[in-house]
Amino acid sequence: MKITSVTAHLMGIPGPGGHSPARNWIFVRIETDEGVVGLGEATTEYHELAVMAMIEGHLADLLVGQDPTRINYIWQQMRRFYWWRNGVVATSAASGIDQALWDILGKVTGQPVYKLLGGAVRDRIRLYARGDLGLPSQGEEMQTAAAEGFDAFKFGPGRYVEPYDDEKQVDVALAVAKEIREAGGPDVELMIDCGGIFSLQAAHRLTEGLRDEVGMLFVEEPVNMDVPDGLISLRQSFPDVRIAAGERNMTRWGFREWLEGGAVDVVQPDIAHAGGISELMRIASYAEVYNVTVAPHNPYGPVALAAAAHAAAAMPNFLILEHCRHRPWLDEVQVEGPRVVDGAITLEDRPGLGIELDWDYVQAHPYQALNLRTFHDRDNALPLI
Repeated sequence: MKITSVTAHLMGIPGPGGHSPARNWIFVRIETDEGVVGLGEATTEYHELAVMAMIEGHLADLLVGQDPTRINYIWQQMRRFYWWRNGVVATSAASGIDQALWDILGKVTGQPVYKLLGGAVRDRIRLYARGDLGLPSQGEEMQTAAAEGFDAFKFGPGRYVEPYDDEKQVDVALAVAKEIREAGGPDVELMIDCGGIFSLQAAHRLTEGLRDEVGMLFVEEPVNMDVPDGLISLRQSFPDVRIAAGERNMTRWGFREWLEGGAVDVVQPDIAHAGGISELMRIASYAEVYNVTVAPHNPYGPVALAAAAHAAAAMPNFLILEHCRHRPWLDEVQVEGPRVVDGAITLEDRPGLGIELDWDYVQAHPYQALNLRTFHDRDNALPLI
């Protein structure tokens, strides 16, 4: 069997209510001379056109003619044949291709991918919901998620203060957290994604308030993510609060300093950025050495969801998986795929990743440039976030 083509396909996803764009899903399709087709996802937030060019303008030439079942060999080529490494464009492109290769291997062998990874170590893949539905309040988002069977929910730090002031933002974030806790009750597990926007001092006050007044499963990216020093300091100050990060790290090399330095209790590699299924499993094994759990970052489309679920099924130190409910597009683009029931996925034994897409539906939703995340302080300078 030989690879005959590697293509990338963009699908624009509107935000809640069909308004401003929320995502551009990047689906990877690998075809072979035996008619077996593999699917992957290389979605990014921004840089989508560059990822498309990397897949079709560079990596496709490398892959055509090769045996798609030599996954590790191809992964090493995608990493080592190019001089510049670790950037989100190259690693996202490679991530989508890697997923598609595993999909092909599963279809060729007649096995679901999780069995090829060593078999399931759990019966279901627990998911957490987010406030993705465009409802009037985060409390209503929480209540709707609970009604759908989710027992875990992640939220952001609230509407951004303008001009930006991180101490005032702490007050906003704590108010949102309390609203969600009241709406969800004492048993739902909560997480906050801070997006790296707080100084160490403000993050200290936020973490203390969340611990004492709300109760959290983890606090994600509370400080600047350029280096792990702030997380290390915060984790030492709050040994009773799980600190999470890692969605912006690529490959096991990108996680090394964070794990060896004791920066995190939970790592969040993204299957569409960090190196695909192959590398997500290696990062998880690396994290297991340090008794660190894995909560994969996954706010993207249905192929990434399927791929992450297969990896999570076979991952001993898996904690919980992010699920972004982009409705109705997430459901309508799938001909078949993983079923989310009562806040979890139970994988079936369909060969490969078990997902197929409606390509006419993909083409009917073109690319839309995303709005940038911008911050300015009272002097119109850019804060160090």
